[in-house]
Amino acid sequence: MASKLVYGIDVGTTKVVAIVGRADGRRGWTEVLSLGEVPSHGLRRGMVVDREAATESVAAAIEDCGGFPRGVPVTVGIAGGHISSFNTEVTLLNRARNRTITGRFRKRLETEARQMHVGEDEKVIHVVPRSFVLDGAEGVTQPVGLAARKVTMRAHVVAGAISSIQNLLGAVEDCGVKVSQVVLEPLASSEACLLDEDRSMGVAIIDMGGGTTDIATFMRGALTHTDVIPLGGESFSADVAYGLKIPFETADALKLRYGTVLSHDIDDVAAVKLDDKHYNARFISQILEYRAYEVLEFARDSMEKAGVRNLLPGGAVLTGGGSLLEGMDELAEKVLGMRTRIATPRRVKGESVPVRKPQYSTAVGLLYFAAKNGDSASKSKGARIASFGSIVSAVKEWFGFFGEDGPEGAVRDKPGAGGRS
Repeated sequence: MASKLVYGIDVGTTKVVAIVGRADGRRGWTEVLSLGEVPSHGLRRGMVVDREAATESVAAAIEDCGGFPRGVPVTVGIAGGHISSFNTEVTLLNRARNRTITGRFRKRLETEARQMHVGEDEKVIHVVPRSFVLDGAEGVTQPVGLAARKVTMRAHVVAGAISSIQNLLGAVEDCGVKVSQVVLEPLASSEACLLDEDRSMGVAIIDMGGGTTDIATFMRGALTHTDVIPLGGESFSADVAYGLKIPFETADALKLRYGTVLSHDIDDVAAVKLDDKHYNARFISQILEYRAYEVLEFARDSMEKAGVRNLLPGGAVLTGGGSLLEGMDELAEKVLGMRTRIATPRRVKGESVPVRKPQYSTAVGLLYFAAKNGDSASKSKGARIASFGSIVSAVKEWFGFFGEDGPEGAVRDKPGAGGRS
């Protein structure tokens, strides 16, 4: 049976990508049928600052993609400095007579984790189970069908500011589509770029986007840490513009055409030409190298603080448009202290649309999420795509905060010493 069409929108700081395709989450392949890409306006560091401009950009991307059916469910990527995360544990007593853990019981655990205390203006976006403990037995990854009385779920929780989520969803839904789910962008990129073996070995994916640099780490197949650094490719271009006293657009063009972060490889008097003007190539490279070093230091410190940097034998995987700067992988190895490679979307069927490039990792990953979660999500309250009275009520329904008390017998643990990322 043919896979159904799925739709994704990657609303970035520098570009908006609308994508349509088919994906098989179980077999791990995707086929991109159409892609639309336009410059992004109305966003700053991953957050909407001008809703009208952002909506116009999303609409233009959808049009460039060939158009979406009105009201179609779409999966949308989210990032920005408002994102926070932490690891936690939730314990419930299984009161079933035969003690068998059901899918419904597992959902109760996830619901409890969603109701963990976060900031007053924040709500949970993701609850990603890491492992389960059944009556004291550690290391269980799939508890459904097993028997236990006391069940503990260890999970990674990602939260975001309600206002920022609301602004993003509003800009997208103004274009006549319905957001069925939001996905943290480094998780989407990991779906496109990593294999199960990578996650099992232990790996970090660093998605260097236009407005933010997003991090996700995996150990023993489970998500262990996420973070969003509010610096990206736009910061590199802004630095070049400031250093050379030239317009941002000219600086961005110089970065894209001649950018390298290995200044020691450039001769002191080497020059590059753009629009009949010459610029010192060594100076441009030094500016880019300084900013790249800073971003990578933030990534290193984030993983160090989370206690995972020395537990990743698979090293670091760079993706996103920022990873295309010459020498970025070499500099990353030096700063992060681990082997590093650049990744593009994997297991993409066909060549009808050229998406095997780092800058499309998030967009392709959104198709995987749509395929893996769309069917089951459409049957639950949390992902209904019916018409909502307001975007606020939509946010409440999607993220499952109805003001109800949690299940009886729950034991909620506060975030550990690692705290918020």
